[in-house]
Amino acid sequence: MTKSEKFSKFAALAVTALLLSACGGGSGDTDSTASEELIAAPEQEVEASGGFNSPVKIASGVSFTLSEPTGFKPGKFAAGQLPGQRYQQFKVDINNGSTAAVDLATLIVAGKTTTGVCVDVFDGDNGMEGAPQEPLAAGKSISFNWGLSCDGKSGEDLSLILSNEGVAIIEVTGKLA
Repeated sequence: MTKSEKFSKFAALAVTALLLSACGGGSGDTDSTASEELIAAPEQEVEASGGFNSPVKIASGVSFTLSEPTGFKPGKFAAGQLPGQRYQQFKVDINNGSTAAVDLATLIVAGKTTTGVCVDVFDGDNGMEGAPQEPLAAGKSISFNWGLSCDGKSGEDLSLILSNEGVAIIEVTGKLA
């Protein structure tokens, strides 16, 4: 096959992919329940649970403390905040009391209220930049901020599930700020 034939096949494939990506447009009706089901974290059994401001230790010896959420105003370049929702900020403290490093690159905090699910807010102005990318060595500790945009009213029940490497680790419950 010549270079021009390869290029023609590649171009045809690219055009086909673009055309197909435009197919399937909806009727304009949205079903918020179906949307929430698509973005809600799957129900998983957690290893340990507790409340805000209290260490929650798992069998490996790693402990997690999530501070009680406070409200905040997202910065100018924040991403993830949804209009009409409550913006919640909290600190995550991790103490690695295990004998192995903990990979934090895949750490996720999934939140939900009785009204709906929460989404992550990334906001450099408020120090909410996601999980650290470096592993946490045995015997070391780390603290970082996390932000969520949650549906609900102040005082409503809030559940946060912290998972790492696709496995739910802890659940912390309390109230929206």
